[in-house]
Amino acid sequence: MEYTFNSMIFNDVTICQLKNNGFRFGCDSLVLAWFTHARQKWHIADAGSGSGVIAALIAKAYKSKVTAIEMQNEMFECLKQTVSLCNMHDKITLVNQDIRQMKKEKLYDAVVCNPPYRHAGTGRTAENEVANKARFTITMNIEDVVKFAKGSLKHNGRLFFSYDADMLIEALYICKINNLQPKRMLYLHKDISSKAKLVFVECILAGGEELCIEPPLFQQGKEDETKRYNDIFKGIWES
Repeated sequence: MEYTFNSMIFNDVTICQLKNNGFRFGCDSLVLAWFTHARQKWHIADAGSGSGVIAALIAKAYKSKVTAIEMQNEMFECLKQTVSLCNMHDKITLVNQDIRQMKKEKLYDAVVCNPPYRHAGTGRTAENEVANKARFTITMNIEDVVKFAKGSLKHNGRLFFSYDADMLIEALYICKINNLQPKRMLYLHKDISSKAKLVFVECILAGGEELCIEPPLFQQGKEDETKRYNDIFKGIWES
């Protein structure tokens, strides 16, 4: 396999990706890592870690301990290289396993996941299996993630995930019936005149009913409209 290596946001965070036949992460992974505002004392599970971009950014920016879980062998090789390149063996533990088959233990303060949300049979498919599994709900869907979080989080633990804004109701329903209460949401728009493309959600296990909708992020537009989005990619993160 051939790989590419890219520095992400912070100069000493280098991510390994498959060069020709794999899934390449997008801005959603980077924004999701920032959105967690993780605490240093947290132990976080990165479910479906892929090449490890979310795990590496959280470990770097927030100093949290992360267990990165990835079932696809090709992506797990990328994940291992990412951890080595970033010299994060003391912060990131690697697990090559399917979250649906893992023993449910109340180990984690938080679970983070950028899940595939396109249903199989919809949308344009890639030419290879690795990318398709990352984009479509073939081997993992939001229900799998929520059930993993429900069984793995400590009391009042948190689940962070990104999702297609048009399909948000599906995700929130699954969270609610599994006692994961939505507490915070953030919408991402192309510009101020466009509808939301993505939504970032924080849920708390056995949490209350209050919900905070944060000011939206805009990718394009006037400087004051895009400042918060651009600051994420400049590494201006607050814990």
